Amino acid sequence: MKAVVIREPGGLINTRIEDIDEPRNGIIVKVAYAGLNPVDINTIRGKTNYKLNPYPHIPGAEFVGTISDPGKSEKFKKGERVIIFPRIFDGTCDKCLEGKEELCRNGGIIGVTSNGGFAEYFSTDEEHLIRIPDGMSFEDAVSLPVGGLTSYHALKLANLKSNERILVVGASGNTGIYGLMIAKYLGARVYYISRKEWLKDLGAEPWNGETVDVILNSLGSEFWDKYLGYMDAGGRLVTFGTFTGVEGKLNIAYLYTGERSIIGSTGGTRKEMLELINIVLKNNMKSKIWKIYKLEEYEKAIEEYDKKDGRILLKL
Repeated sequence: MKAVVIREPGGLINTRIEDIDEPRNGIIVKVAYAGLNPVDINTIRGKTNYKLNPYPHIPGAEFVGTISDPGKSEKFKKGERVIIFPRIFDGTCDKCLEGKEELCRNGGIIGVTSNGGFAEYFSTDEEHLIRIPDGMSFEDAVSLPVGGLTSYHALKLANLKSNERILVVGASGNTGIYGLMIAKYLGARVYYISRKEWLKDLGAEPWNGETVDVILNSLGSEFWDKYLGYMDAGGRLVTFGTFTGVEGKLNIAYLYTGERSIIGSTGGTRKEMLELINIVLKNNMKSKIWKIYKLEEYEKAIEEYDKKDGRILLKL
């Protein structure tokens, strides 16, 4: 099969398309689409916050496909369309038993701490597969396991309420798009920071310095200091990305005198994935897709990532 393979850290120069053996164990999924996310860019560039495993390495944290061989599974059948839950978890640690697979003591991210979906086939188990319902296309489903789930989980941790005001930083990105749509679904007044005019079509408003109750920051340190001071008393900043850096300053007095909170968020749970699918399907939420590339065109897709105008997908 064909796969994107990282031979060693350091960027595209050390990454190439290779013909490798197809997986033979477990449930085999024929990959249909993979989404391109900051975690994948950082993995290829050697800037991830996690240690890559194994080497050589296949990236790709967000992907969907069709079961080509169910193996010994009695739950899934050949031909079923599935989303791959992108978190590795053992199901036995205290966090897993609490239903928090994203915090598994022995876990990680598919495509980072294990091989991922930038390949024609992928092998997994029943616990990592979620059926795509009738009425949902591959193109819509592929944005849910990372882009959609990350934002949904973050907004739940922030306890965003109806009629609250939220500012989405990085609104035209993968998580930002779903941050806007889900926040609007929850009844919030949604502001965005972006030059993309099409964000208004999602029911959001351009931000003009208004005080807000929640800030959703997926980009990291470059936007940390700039917007932190716009939280109202009792406000919450929820953060889950470091694309622009990992460090930020903090005025401790500002934090405690207004009883403001900073919340770290990562990924989401399988239960939340099912909730999200239901919300997206019932509300006809659509991710904005900018360009779709073939797997063999992955270099061009990565080179254009920083100037994208919506989602970039790889079609296998």
